[in-house]
Amino acid sequence: MKKIIFIAFLFVSCGFAEEYTHMTAPKVSDCSYGEGCIQLTFSSDMKKEITEQAFSCICNEEMLSGTFVWNEKKMSFYPDAGIKDKSRYEVEVGTRAEDKYGNSLKEVFNYVFSTKEKEEKFYVQKMNISDGKVVTNLMQPIEITFSSPVDQARFYQGFEISPRVLGASSFKNDDLAVIFAPLEKLDWNSTYTITLKKSISDQYGNTLPSDYNITFTTGEEPVSSLERLSIKGGVELVSGNTVNRDIEKDVSLVLAYSGPADSKTIRNPLSISPAQDYTAKWNGTHTECAINFKKPLPYKTLMEVIAGKDKRYLLYVDGENSQPIKVQEVRFYQDYISGNSEVLEYGSGIVFETGDQACFEFVLSAGSTAEIFTADAYGAVDVAVSRGNLTIEQTRLETERISPGTIYIRVFCSITAGTVQTPVVISVNGTLNDSNGNTLDKDYVLRINGL
Repeated sequence: MKKIIFIAFLFVSCGFAEEYTHMTAPKVSDCSYGEGCIQLTFSSDMKKEITEQAFSCICNEEMLSGTFVWNEKKMSFYPDAGIKDKSRYEVEVGTRAEDKYGNSLKEVFNYVFSTKEKEEKFYVQKMNISDGKVVTNLMQPIEITFSSPVDQARFYQGFEISPRVLGASSFKNDDLAVIFAPLEKLDWNSTYTITLKKSISDQYGNTLPSDYNITFTTGEEPVSSLERLSIKGGVELVSGNTVNRDIEKDVSLVLAYSGPADSKTIRNPLSISPAQDYTAKWNGTHTECAINFKKPLPYKTLMEVIAGKDKRYLLYVDGENSQPIKVQEVRFYQDYISGNSEVLEYGSGIVFETGDQACFEFVLSAGSTAEIFTADAYGAVDVAVSRGNLTIEQTRLETERISPGTIYIRVFCSITAGTVQTPVVISVNGTLNDSNGNTLDKDYVLRINGL
């Protein structure tokens, strides 16, 4: 019994070993045409019916029918109409094709060929750039016209431009012409060589008689100068040692040049000290550039800007709409209706009385056009009892612009007096902002009744 089991196991193992050693995906190792047929050689013995179903052949955009003949790993396809002269054939074998071990073709196989009399010549008929030409358009497309339709795959393999230029090729006029469009600018004052290798062929298999070379140069980089630096939609700034004042924190600048700016200027249109991050947007001709700063410029700061050929500008950020909010003083009313108040100072002592008409009034300075909205003041101002049995309950809040540059925030309270003098902390934090987007210059904290 043991011998029978062993023999059966040995038999299964041998079969498995054969399958295991044939797990490599098959491929088409050779493809050619001639003698009225198209021949494909596979790397493995194929399942004939499935492989024939995965095969297709198109001649001049017409699907062909025909007969298959197999000779071991070689499959020959005989079109019913034979192989026509002056025709384009597209052969494909899909991944449905399998070898006898069940392995599918790893990827689709394609083969394109054309038929034509070999004695017909194939040559470059014309090119829009001649040998020795000086080119001033740094995005100059290169157009090549051939004597007969070019094989696209062979063109891609045989076309070179040195130094290398990133670009895209397109075909027109039924593949008689090719346009190579650069995707990046050429360099000024440089020499470029276009090479069309002899291996480039037309769609009928005729190749160029020899390598075809054209050399051209780009001109000298044009010299341009900075004509003006101005505030967007506003005045022109003065260069030199004159300080340009009334500059807003969110200013946008515009640089205007007499002609196309050079590549160095395009990459780095200006430098600014203290350093500030900015974005630069050029127009299509690179004669004008808009500068926008990523963050507000710091208030009361002298900025030095270098632009153009070392032109120097001094900008002082003190625009009316950029002035930060500042707490001037805080007043306290035991009874707001009476109009009697006292200015609170750090460490001052106040005896709080019980009542529901008390008010803390914050006097703020800001830009002459600035306002503070009541909704923005909530959460930014606070009156807090740190310890003791005094209670101060905020009942409502209001804001008002009394005069240009002066803003009030009033915190109305209901007070229940304690039996001892109680420390109170009055604060305004940096979340407070005005209608111009300015915030408090620094957090404000006032302590009274001593801690």
